[in-house]
Amino acid sequence: MILLFFLINLTINDLVKNFPIPLNKISIVIYSFDEGKTIFAHNENKPLIPASNMKLIISAYLIENWSKSFLKGYPKNKVLTEMNSKSNNKLANNLFCFIGQSQKKSSSEVLLAFLKDKGIPTKGIRIFDGAGLSKKNKLTTLAITKLLIYLYNSPYQKEFLRSLAVAGKRGTLKKRLINYKKKIYAKTGYLKNVRAFSGYYFKNDKKYCFSIIINYPVRKEHYWRFLNQLFSYL
Repeated sequence: MILLFFLINLTINDLVKNFPIPLNKISIVIYSFDEGKTIFAHNENKPLIPASNMKLIISAYLIENWSKSFLKGYPKNKVLTEMNSKSNNKLANNLFCFIGQSQKKSSSEVLLAFLKDKGIPTKGIRIFDGAGLSKKNKLTTLAITKLLIYLYNSPYQKEFLRSLAVAGKRGTLKKRLINYKKKIYAKTGYLKNVRAFSGYYFKNDKKYCFSIIINYPVRKEHYWRFLNQLFSYL
């Protein structure tokens, strides 16, 4: 087990080091549910621009507070899938605004309090919108991963998984990561000079969650090749 852990880290370390971007512009966390621990981390505490991965916080708050929110009576699965799988920015921003209005507080305050309540580190996190379009937003891959772990171990696991894009099947991943069809459930994120990718990877009987944020210009083909290689090492 120790040897396997070393080899995984060595291989992924090499992959990250050889990726043509500065090492301080990329952050990664990979967590193994089977081992119950993080098996790889790089810059996990560094706040970076998360693009549409900001929608994961909105989703987590709403999926737990649906029956008590302004959305009671609306189709939960449809709304969450539209926001996460299809990455509907307008919907995400409307929901973000409504969250604050329903609590008579700022939406950012409500969401940060929610994260703290779940034991998720909020140092350096900045929330300015729900869609992740603002480059003032900041998240850490550590916070995202801990949120994903919480959701997977919660009663909302199946609902949340159904809302995400699926490699080779639906949403923003319908034509991506074809070699991992139906094995990766994730939220993509893209802005100019920003790439983000967080979710779950199911490999046979092994289960992982991950979060990757890059704040540097990367060619599309290089980015997806990097992800393909990364998952092949697990």
